[in-house]
Amino acid sequence: MQTRDRKTAYILLVLMVVILFSGCGQKPAATSEPEKVVAVRTSFSKVEDLAEYQSFPGKVQAAGEVSLSAKIGGRVEEILVKEGQEVKKGQVLIKLEQKDVKSQVNQAQAAYNAAAAQLESLKNGQLPQQIAQLESVYNQAQANYKNAEENYNRMKTLLEQGAVSKQQFEGAELQYKVAKEQFESARTQLMLTKEKTGPESIFAAEAQVNQAKAALSAAQAALDNTLITAPVDGTVGFISVRVGQLLSPGVTAITVGDLKNAEIEINVTEDRISALRVGQEAEVSVDSAGLSAIKGVIESISPFKDPRTQVYPVKIKVPNGGGLLKSGMFARVKLIVAFHQKVVTVPEDAVVSYDGVEVVYTVDNNVAKAQQVETGAASMGKIIITKGLSPGQQIVVEGQDLLQDGVKVSVESRGDAK
Repeated sequence: MQTRDRKTAYILLVLMVVILFSGCGQKPAATSEPEKVVAVRTSFSKVEDLAEYQSFPGKVQAAGEVSLSAKIGGRVEEILVKEGQEVKKGQVLIKLEQKDVKSQVNQAQAAYNAAAAQLESLKNGQLPQQIAQLESVYNQAQANYKNAEENYNRMKTLLEQGAVSKQQFEGAELQYKVAKEQFESARTQLMLTKEKTGPESIFAAEAQVNQAKAALSAAQAALDNTLITAPVDGTVGFISVRVGQLLSPGVTAITVGDLKNAEIEINVTEDRISALRVGQEAEVSVDSAGLSAIKGVIESISPFKDPRTQVYPVKIKVPNGGGLLKSGMFARVKLIVAFHQKVVTVPEDAVVSYDGVEVVYTVDNNVAKAQQVETGAASMGKIIITKGLSPGQQIVVEGQDLLQDGVKVSVESRGDAK
């Protein structure tokens, strides 16, 4: 009886194990997975005019800023201004030693005075007296000649009549010939003095005066060149010399410019230069001065390329009444470089790029559709769609990075109307 009970218990144990293991091997029933829905924000493609802006780096400088140097070599005797000082046009900034140059001016002045006095003497002194004397001699010789000629003709007639001897006639003839020669000599000397000797003397004296005057002007210019003066009203910038320093011609000594009206020079490439105009407004930012979006205007556009950089220099004039702008500061200048009329635009963030292929997601019946597009210029947060999109289409502007073609979307917010 006990043996039968043991067999029964053993069989029941085996059945329980089999049932247990067979239950563990069964798969659970499959459950349905919910469909993916992406939350997005949308807007609409538009047809509008779009101004294209471009930002250019530049450097602040004073209007009319110029580096000044000495025209002649010399030792710095005096520096009459300080950096940052306001100066007027023509004001002396730096003076070089003048002692030697002043000596040259004095010598040239003396030579000029002597030459001028000689010319004055010839015009009003010796020459007129000489001519007056020669005229007196000429008049006397003419009178003698006339009397001798009359006497000669009379004696000739009397000789023919036998009233005088041949010896008497020959005496009258000799007087006539001598008087004639004296008259011709006096006339020639007077004529040469008036027409040749006098003018040549005056001409030579005038030439000496002009030569002395030129030498005086050169000496005076040299004296003026010992002074470095301000070419414009403005502010003194960097002074690079000191008193006692020997300064060579052409070496920068001081800079001057008008900082009340600062200039910013930018470089523009040839594909953009034709779009710019003198007087065009510009938006300027200078971070180091804490200035942003201040207004300036294009003051000048070079018609020639810089041969070193192969770009066109453009100057922007910016008011600087507060004096915050300093020469040499870095600036950014934003300019309109093109104006596109009646173009299809979308927010720039709406365009997604996959391996160089640009895509915009549109929404139709809460389903995202990937539309391949071609883009143009971008400006002010918008980009031009040149191909692949029509105006008025609903487009995804937020959440597009989570989308694929055909994915359902939930529009959380919508931009302005079509």
